[in-house]
Amino acid sequence: MAWCRLGTFCAGGLVAAMVLASAGCSDGGGSSAPASRASGAIATATASAKSELDKIKNGVKAKGDVKAGAVSIGKDGHAVAPITVTNKQGNVVKYAVEVNFRDANGDLVDVVVLTVSSVQPHSSKKASARSHRKLSGHLTAQIGAAVRY
Repeated sequence: MAWCRLGTFCAGGLVAAMVLASAGCSDGGGSSAPASRASGAIATATASAKSELDKIKNGVKAKGDVKAGAVSIGKDGHAVAPITVTNKQGNVVKYAVEVNFRDANGDLVDVVVLTVSSVQPHSSKKASARSHRKLSGHLTAQIGAAVRY
């Protein structure tokens, strides 16, 4: 998948396939019901993100170790949020982070899970969360969950 970068779980891969596959579908009433497809895609992305985090064995919840910065829109139309993880432990660890992109109304518009590897003891490391699809308008990024392992 072209939008998958090293260190990023592609939780939205299935979502993109679903959205593309349903692009020509209608509800039988002559309307394509884009809002319905979008909400279904978000539900699938959220479930995929949870599934990816659930695969981690011996992980510890660490949402408090992670902060999201202001969202910007890249030249390709995808939202990008700076993420900072702070390892408060005495050993090198890895983080899996669920980032929720929300629009100006607070509605969930995309979900990304990324990994941040080799975070040194008692230090911080920066990463970027990139939306799976093009987004626009005023967006915020929130940490939905984080696992340290």
